[in-house]
Amino acid sequence: MTISRRAFLAALSVGAVATCAAGMQEPRPPATGETHEELGARKQASAAPNPLGVSQQSFQRKFGEGLKVADFPKFVKTQVGVSLISWSAPLMGDTGAQSIAALRAAMDDAGVRSVLVDPGFGPGLASADGVARASAVERLKPWLGVTRRLSGTGVSLDLRGDGDMEAQRANALEGLKLARPVLKASGLQGVVKCLGGFSSHGQFLASLMQSLNDPAIRLEPTFDSWRVSATEEYHRVRGTELLMPLAACVLADCAEFKPDGEPVNVPTRYLVQRIRAGGFRGPVMMQFKGAGDELEGTLKIKKLLMRYPFRP
Repeated sequence: MTISRRAFLAALSVGAVATCAAGMQEPRPPATGETHEELGARKQASAAPNPLGVSQQSFQRKFGEGLKVADFPKFVKTQVGVSLISWSAPLMGDTGAQSIAALRAAMDDAGVRSVLVDPGFGPGLASADGVARASAVERLKPWLGVTRRLSGTGVSLDLRGDGDMEAQRANALEGLKLARPVLKASGLQGVVKCLGGFSSHGQFLASLMQSLNDPAIRLEPTFDSWRVSATEEYHRVRGTELLMPLAACVLADCAEFKPDGEPVNVPTRYLVQRIRAGGFRGPVMMQFKGAGDELEGTLKIKKLLMRYPFRP
């Protein structure tokens, strides 16, 4: 059977009209039961970028060379191009009321905000000695006021200790229970940093948080600080996956880079997948730990992260 060209075009035209009519029908709600508005809001939220910031520790040498703390907010905004800072007590100098008020004014002028303040007084909170744990909490208290005056959301906690995993877990749990009411009274979070030993062990931290079960205590998963001992490094992708549900922020710490811009030993793409998979859209704080120019190294981290859904 043959069909004339005119009949073929007529049939094609009818089919096209029918297709258009079908496309103009009232859209059906998604099969999940969400309305189109809810689906759109969820997709928009899943696409939202994570804000980028920088750790003051990235610039230890520059502070030694004369960079002033009061000038750092403007430096961060104009030279690094971000507007979030995590502070480090050893680099902050005078933390008296007047100095902190002047620093806060400089932050406001530059349009930057604080994320964390690291008291930097070292281990103690997870000590086997109860007196040492209580002393660590007392040393933490003044930094809560500093953090609030600098608009921060939390203080960093150091859970390094001695003994095997079970002993350190018990000691860390006791220390966090001591710190918890102080943190809650201040309205701030305590954010556990990965600083080596079991504080960089994914299962240790996840188990500790599960036992504590308190939003006043959160974690800071890291790109590159997973060294448990001289001979053991925790699997960083697995560690990130375990810790992200309890993360307050992420530390993008890098020391060396390959010619393509990727950090040595850091599988960035897989880490980013784990960071965003559970819906985390909090801050990602950059920290350059390598040799050479600190601003150049920090900007390399920024260039790397800008390939992903992270934005200043």
